[in-house]
Amino acid sequence: MLRKPLVIAAALALAALFLYGVAQLFVLRYERGDVYPPYSTLRSDPLGTKGLYEALDRLPELRASRNFGPLPRLQPATPVTLVYAGLTHRAYWESRELSTFNELLLGGTRAVFAFLPEEQRLRSAEEVNADAAARSKKQEARSAKGKPKGKKLGAKDREAEKKAPADEKKPAADADEEDEEENRAMIHFKEVSRRWGFAFDYLPADEEREFDRVAVRADDKARLEPKITWHTALFFKDLKPEWKVLYRCEGQPVVIERRLGRGSIVLAADSYFLSNEAMRRERHPLLLAHLFDGPPALVFDEEHHGVRNDPGIASLARKYRLHGVVAGVLLIALLFVWKNATRFLPAYHDDARDGDIVLGKESAAGFINLLRRTIRPADILSLCVAEWRKSAPHRPADRARAEELAAQEQVRPTSQRNPVATYQAIAQTLTGKRP
Repeated sequence: MLRKPLVIAAALALAALFLYGVAQLFVLRYERGDVYPPYSTLRSDPLGTKGLYEALDRLPELRASRNFGPLPRLQPATPVTLVYAGLTHRAYWESRELSTFNELLLGGTRAVFAFLPEEQRLRSAEEVNADAAARSKKQEARSAKGKPKGKKLGAKDREAEKKAPADEKKPAADADEEDEEENRAMIHFKEVSRRWGFAFDYLPADEEREFDRVAVRADDKARLEPKITWHTALFFKDLKPEWKVLYRCEGQPVVIERRLGRGSIVLAADSYFLSNEAMRRERHPLLLAHLFDGPPALVFDEEHHGVRNDPGIASLARKYRLHGVVAGVLLIALLFVWKNATRFLPAYHDDARDGDIVLGKESAAGFINLLRRTIRPADILSLCVAEWRKSAPHRPADRARAEELAAQEQVRPTSQRNPVATYQAIAQTLTGKRP
């Protein structure tokens, strides 16, 4: 009999140990932060920017925070410094988000864009057109597979198409309109860069210098580091006069800045100098001080990394500290399931072993056993009097005599009490007076 509880206890201990190990693995993984995209402030490995974020937040004159939602939802009361680290130049802006961004810039916000390091060159117009033609041919081939083999769209088919109800053609038109509206709502960064007065390009491919590039300070009098290592082939071209070049790599602008309204924009073609690895191996304090030389409220955007804060039931429960309520509901649910649980197999009963013998006792014996288990011997007499009082409410004289005998029994010492004799005396008194 002791073997089964030991097995259950061992199984529960192993299950608890397994769950603890899994939880520790998740904790270690999230503490490292490599589940997040590169240059996220939630990463503490070399590719993250958590070191820079925490260092800036510890400065008394600065306040650093993260943005996990769309930019229109931010709504800062005062100008801020927006930081987009690890942003790809192929990203898209939502039209509403771009409008909000422009309003923030005109109001005094400073925006710092550090783009994702890349070595891929931009495709020429001929390559883009060739890819578009190839996609068109593939689409035509798929459409041809959907038609009957050897059959062309003839006059009858065209007439049937004309006679088709307008409702059947409407969904396709609606779908096209929805696609056009969606395309109008999304704006490519290339279009945004044209509005701001610059364009993207790539340095010539050079495998030998791919990891040995250096960005040089454009103005020798500027309070910036003379040179910094550079890890991308991306650079900016076709700059309008409003842009000021801070650094060049192989003669091409890689860090630029301009004023826009009361705010300003800083563009860096590389994000490595913001990473945790750079903070440890080659810090550039003068460049960082210049980048964040704006409003003291720093907002590092995480939404462009895909890290969003979509509040649900669990997040609302954490926000309003409903952990105890949730635990109580779960406990009640478990108790309800346990109470209503039934065994899949009925209890085994060996009729052959018992035969036709019926074991048991009479109902009176069972009642006596029940009374012995539930009523103390010292309370049996008072309980009998109380029950008799309920059945004889219209006999005040008998009730007074019975209560008097019971009270006399209760005042005696425990060793001298005899509830059986007192019960018999009460019964004789009541029987003698009954007509």
